[in-house]
This record gives sequence, C-alpha cells and structure tokens, in this order.
Amino acid sequence: MRLPKTSRTASELKELRLGKGDYAAGGARSPPFLDLDGARRRRPLVFGEVTDDLPSYPALAAEMFSGRQVDPAEWAVMWKEIGADGVCLRITGDVSLVKAVCDRTRLPVVVDASPAIIEAVASEVKDSILMLISDRVRDDGHIAVIGCRDAEEASSVCGEHDAIVSFGHVTEEAELGDLVGRIEGYRARGLSGDGTCSNPVIVDVTYAWDTLDEDWDARRASMLEATEALAVMLAGADMLIIRGPGAADMARVYGEELADL
Repeated sequence: MRLPKTSRTASELKELRLGKGDYAAGGARSPPFLDLDGARRRRPLVFGEVTDDLPSYPALAAEMFSGRQVDPAEWAVMWKEIGADGVCLRITGDVSLVKAVCDRTRLPVVVDASPAIIEAVASEVKDSILMLISDRVRDDGHIAVIGCRDAEEASSVCGEHDAIVSFGHVTEEAELGDLVGRIEGYRARGLSGDGTCSNPVIVDVTYAWDTLDEDWDARRASMLEATEALAVMLAGADMLIIRGPGAADMARVYGEELADL
C-alpha cells in the first residue's frame, strides 16, 4: 500500500556535501520519508565505526570483522565493501590514519578524538571535507559535528552555519523517546521556516552495545542497535553511526524501502 501524497512544507532544510563531494546529507522538504510530491528523497547515511583502541572495543563486536579490525585502515575498507556510506573514526594516537582512511575509502569520515588530535587532523588533512567532533563551528573547510542538548541550543550554537547537529546518544531504553522528541522538535522548527534549525542531524547508536546483558550474542545486539537506528531515522536523523555490520545493513535496507514508498 502506498502512502498518500503529502504537501511539502514551504521550507527546505540545509543540504551539506560530504567526503569528496559525492555524498549529501540533509535537504529535506517534508517530514521523514514523506517526500512524495517531487521533493528529493534519500535515506539516512550510515557510518561504520572504526577505532585504533581495539582493547577497549567490545570483543563481541570485534569478532564480526573477520580479523580486519586489527588494522584500522583495512577495517574502514571493509565497511566500504559491505555498503557503508562513511566511516566514524575514533582515534587516540596517529593522526596520519585519518588521511589513510580518506585516501583508501574516499568516503566521508567523522573523526571523534580529543581536541588536540582534532586540531592536528584538521591541519594535516586538506583534500577532504572531514566532519570533526567539535564544540564550535569551523572555518577551515571542514564541518563540525556539534553536540547540543535541544533545538534552542542548536539554534544558538550552529545557527545558519554549515554544521552537523548531534543530540547525543541512547544509553538506556527509556532515553530513546526523549532523543526522538528532540530530533522531531528541531526538524519541525526547520521545516516551519526557522533557518537556524535546518542543519543535518547525526545520531550515534553504537551505545546500544554498552547496555547488553552478559548472555546476549552478536545477533541480538545488532537487532537492538538496528531498532534504535530505525527509531531515530523515522524521527528525522540524516546520519547514523553504527557499530555492527548487521545493524548497518538493516538500517540501510529499511531506509531504502521507506524512501521508495
């Protein structure tokens, strides 16, 4: 059954070009997956998580990468091979790893690291638009991912600048509804014409793995992560950071199916 046609809003949310310029996030003209009157439709982008700190990474998740997780650059390549749209690189040391991942994958890359490492990466990597976890809007050609509590803070901090908004992550099941509400509120303001609430939104759902019971297996963990991913997609998230390949695949497939309704 097809969804009924829905009149699009008068406003269009900001679209940002990512990576080498061949990926885009944002640009919606209606609530999620209801662009049925000529507006552009695209599913949320899926970013696979990679880290250079394997000892702190859950062994249950590491086993899903067939040994390639011991080399972060090779791990990032694997994410591309299995269909991810980008890589979320959490690094604690060698900043040259970021350029290696950019060069080998040519995918958009989110860098999550200490402020000192972030600044070193921004100085070293110039040939790609990186998304850097930051507390301020950047003016160096890279895009900042800025953590905000709610739409009011996002409007104040990001305004109409090129930035990506993060409303945090889900650590407990009870918090999912609150996160969904904040995303929906921000999107509603943007679609109603508030240009300071029109930036793309990114959500990290990898924390689903931190809430697991001891007797859970990788399949059950991936299902939990995928459930949270679907919830924030339906709320209006433009990008997802995901840990499990199975959850990433489900999020991508669900997004494509919803976009084609």
